[in-house]
Formats: sequence, C-alpha cells, structure tokens
Amino acid sequence: MYSAIQPFIKEDAEQHFKSEYEELRELLFNLLDSPVKSTHHIGGTSHFNYPTEPILDILVGVDNLHDITALDEKRLNYAGFYRLHHPYKKKVVMAKFNNLIDLKQEVRLHIIQRDTPLFKQYLEMDEALTHKDEIAQQFSDKKSQILKHVERISDYEQRKQQALDKIYKKYVAHSK
Repeated sequence: MYSAIQPFIKEDAEQHFKSEYEELRELLFNLLDSPVKSTHHIGGTSHFNYPTEPILDILVGVDNLHDITALDEKRLNYAGFYRLHHPYKKKVVMAKFNNLIDLKQEVRLHIIQRDTPLFKQYLEMDEALTHKDEIAQQFSDKKSQILKHVERISDYEQRKQQALDKIYKKYVAHSK
C-alpha cells in the first residue's frame, strides 16, 4: 500500500470531488438490498477550507453495522472498494485505490451506524470544519504540524484522528 502522505490540494476548480460523490452516492443506494440509509460528503474535499489530501471521504450511515455483510463487501469490491483492516472502533472503512499496484487511496467510505455518538460526532465535526473558520484553521495548523513529524500515512491518519477528537471535545461537543 502507498505509505507516503499524498501532497495536499487547496481547490477543486472542476468540481471533480462533488461530481464523484454524486456518482458514488447513487451507486451506494442502488446496490441490491443496500443497507445504506444516508451518505454525506465529508472532509476537506467537501469545502476546501484548508489544504487537504486528494481523497474523497464519504460518511455512510447504516441502521446496524452488522448489516454490512460479506455479500455487500463483495458488491463493493466489484465497484473497486476494499475493506481496510485496522482496529477501527465501531466503524468499517473501505477504500477505492488508483490501481492495485500503487494503492493510493482516492475514496474512503466511513461506514457507521447512524444512531450512535460516533455518527453524530462525524456530522457535527464536519459542520464545524465547514462553517467555523477558527476551527478549520486550528485543524489546518495541526495537520501541518503532524506532517513535520510523520512520514507514513498510517501514522499521519492516526494522529489526524486524535487531533480531530481533541478539537471535537474542546470546541464542538462542549458547545452543545
């Protein structure tokens, strides 16, 4: 798997990420017996309020995480998505890659049960990063700091998630 952090981008003038999200949203809802109940384009490519990796992140809501069966995974495999096997807590992550040699992530599906605190946290954090400039700037600064200290994408993603959790607890959850 591509272990380096992809160069950040600052804009998407051709609306590539938006149109790709719409296509994938349709695909997810049209899978036979799809357990998908909602989708949300999240992360930096949804708003470009800070430099971000060129990866389309999609929050996928299901009624029960166990609804993602082997058959659903197989259907997603046919669409080019593969499950990432990491110790994710209460979520399934699947990625689409540029090819099966380089394995650069192009799209990530964050599949989470809808009626959980984690799903709510994803939505609230995305809302804050989209509409609150000071939170977006703090996250951007933290991402830049992390980049100076890590080389592997797995380390970067882990530290980025820790930063998001910390910002959420300090600014978002506290204000609710």
